[in-house]
Amino acid sequence: MADVRLDLLKSLEAELKGDDGIGEVSIFTSKELDAPTDVLRAEVAEFGPDLVSVLGEFFFIPFEEEELWYFSSVITLSASVPKEAVSDVAAAVARLNYYLPCGCYALGDEDKNLVYRYTALINSKDDKKKQAEAVITSANAAIAVAERYMGQLLLVIKDEITVDEMVDMLTGKKE
Repeated sequence: MADVRLDLLKSLEAELKGDDGIGEVSIFTSKELDAPTDVLRAEVAEFGPDLVSVLGEFFFIPFEEEELWYFSSVITLSASVPKEAVSDVAAAVARLNYYLPCGCYALGDEDKNLVYRYTALINSKDDKKKQAEAVITSANAAIAVAERYMGQLLLVIKDEITVDEMVDMLTGKKE
């Protein structure tokens, strides 16, 4: 099964390499990483309102259950949130997650990195083409949703708006 999932990551790699908005793309095997799963890493270029590059990581979460595979996309929006902004960003993430159509934002415990994470279920019984389409759609959706709300989070990080003002922007009460 691991070979099938690696092949699916290779399908995603080929798709991302053909995307002008993606920079470097590499697959790292579980053996190379000394980790339980293979990981595709991609530079998502010109991301968000500041047109920065962010890291996208795509992988299958290792579980014993083989009927459904958990394909996860993690977009790192900030390697570390400034100490003075952590409490506001944590509050913003909690409030923002309420409004998201899928996935969630998270703030790391120790390094205070800010990520968006989306996990999709892939049926192991589906044909390979359908699985590849699901993986590609899931990765693209994660990138799109992460980018959609990046501006609001950046304003909170930079202390340019409050969490309540961010929620007002999300709900259309204020622009």
